[in-house]
Amino acid sequence: MKLAYVDSSVWIARIEGLPLYRKTINDCLSKLDKDGWLLCVSELVLLEVLPKPYKSNNDALIDIYNTLFEQTKMLKSFPNVFKDALMIAESENLKGMDAIHVAIALQHNCKCFISTDTHFKNLEVIPVKWIDLSKYPADKTKLV
Repeated sequence: MKLAYVDSSVWIARIEGLPLYRKTINDCLSKLDKDGWLLCVSELVLLEVLPKPYKSNNDALIDIYNTLFEQTKMLKSFPNVFKDALMIAESENLKGMDAIHVAIALQHNCKCFISTDTHFKNLEVIPVKWIDLSKYPADKTKLV
C-alpha cells in the first residue's frame, strides 16, 4: 500500500474551513483512498491542529479531530528527524516545522505529500498533491 502524508493544513481546512473547502478536500482524499493510498499523519500534525480547540475548550472539535486521526495511520518520528529536516529546510527553502513534516514523510517512505499550503506546492524531494483552495473567495459572504 502506498503511503500519503497529509499535512496539517488539509485537516484544518477540511474541519474548520469553508464548506466548499470540505467538499474539495473530501473529493481529493476519497480519490486517493480509491486509488489505494493509505493516509498518514504524524504527532506533529496533532501538535499543529489541536492547540486551538484545547485553548477554546472546544470538546466537540477535539472529538472530531481525535476520531479523524484514529482513522489514519500515525507515523512516529525517527531519532534523526531534526537532522533530516535541517537538510530539507535548506534544500527546499522551508521553515523548520514544515521541513519536519517532510522529513517524517520521507523517513516512512511516503510516496505523496498532500497539502493546501502553497509553500509545499513545488517540493522536489517528494511528489506533492497540492489541493488548490485559492479558487474560492476569501470573503466568506460571497459564498452565501
